[in-house]
Amino acid sequence: MFTNRKTLLAMSVASVFALSGCSSDDDKNEVVPDPVVPPVTEIVPPDTIVTEQPDKIFSVNVIDATNADALVGAMVTFMVDGEAATSLVDPNGEELSMVTVDDSGNFTFLPKEDATGEVTAQVTFDGYVGKSFVVDLDAQVDEGSNDIPLDFALVPADSEGLASATTEVELTDATTIDPIVAVASKDGAKSDVTIPAGTTLKDANGDAVAGGAVKLNVLAADSSVSGTGLIIPDGLNENSTTEVKESLGVTNITMTAGETKVKQFTPAINVSVTLPASSGVSEGDILNVSSHNEDTGMWKDEQFKATVGAANTDGTYPASFMTDHLTFFSMNKSVPICTSGVTVKVVGGTLPARGLAVSMTSPDGSISSYIRSTTKQIISGASTARFGISSDAVAKVRLYDRAGNTWYEQENQPICGDVEVTLNNTVETFDSAVTLNGVCAADNTVNPDLSGSIVTYAKDGKAASLAQGQGNSTFSLAGLEAGGTYKVRATIRGAKVDGGGQSQTFTFENVQSTDTLTGQVSIECEEREVTGTN
Repeated sequence: MFTNRKTLLAMSVASVFALSGCSSDDDKNEVVPDPVVPPVTEIVPPDTIVTEQPDKIFSVNVIDATNADALVGAMVTFMVDGEAATSLVDPNGEELSMVTVDDSGNFTFLPKEDATGEVTAQVTFDGYVGKSFVVDLDAQVDEGSNDIPLDFALVPADSEGLASATTEVELTDATTIDPIVAVASKDGAKSDVTIPAGTTLKDANGDAVAGGAVKLNVLAADSSVSGTGLIIPDGLNENSTTEVKESLGVTNITMTAGETKVKQFTPAINVSVTLPASSGVSEGDILNVSSHNEDTGMWKDEQFKATVGAANTDGTYPASFMTDHLTFFSMNKSVPICTSGVTVKVVGGTLPARGLAVSMTSPDGSISSYIRSTTKQIISGASTARFGISSDAVAKVRLYDRAGNTWYEQENQPICGDVEVTLNNTVETFDSAVTLNGVCAADNTVNPDLSGSIVTYAKDGKAASLAQGQGNSTFSLAGLEAGGTYKVRATIRGAKVDGGGQSQTFTFENVQSTDTLTGQVSIECEEREVTGTN
């Protein structure tokens, strides 16, 4: 038995090699990896989407003062103390200091948290007289609403009571060779500007301009026409306390040399402005002069004065002054202040739920506000100085809706104290609502809550209103006119509309009280892995 050990060992070794196949895998015993199971995902709205309405939002219309038409393409620049404002944000929290008005004619903004005080909005549009408006960030919303409606109303440059003129010359350098004269005159509006030969033209920094094509523009206003007060920039009486400045005459003078604004002169130039016979001045009177800088939106009291000359044959008076710079000028007299405030009281007719815009215009200024209740103090007694309201102030008072329909209008109505109005409306309106049907672009079965969106609506290119949120992505549309065409714009807060941007616009034609208004908004959603599943 022991003599066969070698044979047995050899057989064992041979068996091992036979089984191993010399490291080959002829028996096809491959290792199969576990299958890869893709993660389960779902489409969900972004976490950043806002579902609650803001406590306060400013809703701004830039409109034609004569008919409430939206001025698409108008430029609005916000400033504080002459510098770009840093206290405002758009509905999605992005800092806002400049806006180009889109085809809705409306835009909205919010003050930053803890922002207080005032900002100045400088508004320009081709063919219209530019103007600055003062916005009070501390304004309070009415009960049951969250918006502060603002109308930035501009006057067409060819309106009644306005006259304009332009003179163009070519200069080889900054010094005039011959006098440059521009006379704006039409009806009772007249302003004469004379730049003598040998005058050096300078920019805002006091540096001599390079010459080239020089253009002198002059705007005159007939201060006996109530509507001309609409062109006076807000803030003339910003620093008034016990008395207010009453503007008797205004003129706006601008000049360019090529692309450079001419702002200063050496020596001073002469300006003459015609004051209406009703201004109450006499020959030899000395008037204070204030100037408004269109680049900074700020007023200042000038050191120089205007002297009233002999009466013209039509009873008007020339008032002249010398200035070494160009801008918007107002010649003023001081008058007693109104201490009662300005309160609008509806004593007849029915105020629509949507509310009405309030316009008060006089030759020496204008007030813009709104009412949603039958009694509202639009200017407090403590604020009348800032708005330039005198104790015997009268104005053209007009209440109108966002479609431009006039509900009340009265010339020469006293406005210090209670301003009683009786509403008369011939347009039948109804209230409705619009529901935003939010869907995710990648899965239209997922419905984001769009209740926090900012929704505005406007009829046929007129001024827009903010639609108050009702919850469940539904927004009220008050004061619609049967058969009208309405543009509804929804700005989605915290999410982007499919294809980019934050807003989507819907047009509803021939709207009737029985219509159900809905608009589908497809937004960019997120794909996320589902966790916690087996």
